[in-house]
Amino acid sequence: MSTSAPRADAAAASVGAADLFVLRRVRGNRFVHFGGSGRGAGWAGIVEAIADEEDALREALESRRPVRVGAERKELVFGPYYARAAAFVPVTNDVVVVFGAEDDSLQHAPDDQLMSAATLGAEAVEAVSPAKRLADELEELEAVRAALQVDTADVGQAMRDTCAVAAHALSCEVAAIYLDDGERISVLEEGWRLGSRPERIATALRGVLGDGRFPYCVQDASVVPPPSPLDDEEGVRSYYLLELTGVARGVLFVAHTDAAPRGFTLLCRRLGLRLAEVVSANLGVAVTRAWCSDQAERLHVEFAKLNAT
Repeated sequence: MSTSAPRADAAAASVGAADLFVLRRVRGNRFVHFGGSGRGAGWAGIVEAIADEEDALREALESRRPVRVGAERKELVFGPYYARAAAFVPVTNDVVVVFGAEDDSLQHAPDDQLMSAATLGAEAVEAVSPAKRLADELEELEAVRAALQVDTADVGQAMRDTCAVAAHALSCEVAAIYLDDGERISVLEEGWRLGSRPERIATALRGVLGDGRFPYCVQDASVVPPPSPLDDEEGVRSYYLLELTGVARGVLFVAHTDAAPRGFTLLCRRLGLRLAEVVSANLGVAVTRAWCSDQAERLHVEFAKLNAT
C-alpha cells in the first residue's frame, strides 16, 4: 500500500492508539479500508463497513465530530475489528479514520487532537499497493496448496488435518468438520477449549446442513449465537459456516474466541469459500476411497461364503 508507515504510526501514537484504519467511501454508504497502522496496515483492502449498519460510523458522519466507544473487554468495533476502545473521527464526508486501543487513552484525547491525528493518518494513506494485493493472493494460494496436500488415505485423519489447515489459514482457534456420510465429526481446538463435546457439535452442524444457509458469517456471536445446541457456548466471538458439497456433503465451521477476539475480513471470507471448494473435492476422494475399501471387503466376504457352499 502507498502508506508512509512512520506518519501513520505517528498519528496513531499521538493519541495512544494501537491501530489506525482509514475508511473511504466507495459507493453510497459503503466504505472500504485502505490502510493505516497496526492491524490497520495488515488489513488494508480487505475490510469494509456500511454506514447504515455501523452506529458509530454513521454518528461520526452526521455529527462531524469524533465518536468514542469503549468496553471492559474487547468488543466488535466495526467490520471484523475488535478492541477495548475506539474513536471514529470524520476527516471529510468521504473519509473516516478509526483509532483502536487496549486502554482508555482515546477517552482522554481531546477532540482537536483526534482530528489532527486523523488528518495526518488519512494523508499518509493513498491506496492499497499492488504488492499488498499480491501478498493477499499469495496467502490464498498457500492455503489452497496446504488443503490439497492433505492425505486422503484415511477419512478421519484427513478431516483432522483439514481442520488444522482451515484454522491456520483463517487464524481461528476452533475448526470443525461434519460429514453427512456416516455422520462423521472432527474438531480442532488450539488455544481454546469448547465446552461442548464433539457429539453436540455434530448435532448443531447437522442442523445447519439441513437449513442450507451458506455461506453464513457472523462477526458478533453475542448478537447472533452459534447454531443450537451450541448457542450457550461461551467464549465464541465470531464464526463462519461453509458448505461442503458432493460426496463429502457436510459443513466446515471455524470460529474466533476470547483467546484472540476478531472477526472475518473480506480476504478471510473469500479464502473460506475457496477452501470449502477444495476441501469438498479432497474429502470426497477420502470418502470414496473408504467406500471402495469397504465394498472390496464386503465382496471378499460374500465370495468366500459362496465358495464355502
